[in-house]
Amino acid sequence: MLFKIQLLSLNIASATLLFFFLCLGSQNINKKHNLNLLLNKTVPLPIGFLVGSSFTLGVISGGLTSVLFVKNNTNNDN
Repeated sequence: MLFKIQLLSLNIASATLLFFFLCLGSQNINKKHNLNLLLNKTVPLPIGFLVGSSFTLGVISGGLTSVLFVKNNTNNDN
């Protein structure tokens, strides 16, 4: 269980760091676009930020999925 918590915290920490650097890097981009959602549009955001944030969410979801499928290899017979 401790190994799963370590993996999950490492995954979330790396994704948070990636998102932080993404926010820092996309501050001075002039070309901005809206996303058309089902009911509304989003605020104008740079394309790099949209792609980077979707990549970061993919890293988090993939890491969470891999943590859930890790088997515990502890033997209580010793």
